[in-house]
Amino acid sequence: MKLFPEGRSKALSGLALGAAAVCGLMALKAAADLFTFLQVFSTPAFFLALARSTVPVEMPPLAGFIVRNMRLVFIFSVFFWLSGCALALGVWGRREWARRGATTMLYLLSAAALLLLLLPWLAIPRPLVYGGVSLAPEFNAAVRAAAFMARITALLAGSLCLWWALALDRGPLRGEFKSGVERAPGI
Repeated sequence: MKLFPEGRSKALSGLALGAAAVCGLMALKAAADLFTFLQVFSTPAFFLALARSTVPVEMPPLAGFIVRNMRLVFIFSVFFWLSGCALALGVWGRREWARRGATTMLYLLSAAALLLLLLPWLAIPRPLVYGGVSLAPEFNAAVRAAAFMARITALLAGSLCLWWALALDRGPLRGEFKSGVERAPGI
């Protein structure tokens, strides 16, 4: 089997193989992080210390969710990267199930990027302001810069994911994929 088969988009094949490699490496890293987390931090003392810790600002909702559901987030990360690797390999092999799965994943990622673009305070703390007075100017400048960078990153990554999703879903690349059931001529 050739890496870049004849008569098929070389760009799609190359990007699918690259995405499979990146997702595979990230899946290995996520599995190693999960293993470390389960070995070191799953003791009751860790969660008691975490429950008693104080945060100088109001924790963003996404960070609060991650703190309350650490094991699930780590497990989700492993499955997310594994599914991304499997879908990328399926797209490289031009399987219809992989195209549908990849477009769904790309649409969901672009929707998440849009949410972060519109509401960066879901992941980044809000500036400390009381009665119109800045309580911590350096902190406020840092979180405003972080929110700006998050918006730029979300705009670029979300538009790229949406572009690829539309190319796989409605573009000329859709014709390169075959379904699992091949029809005989004349049927």
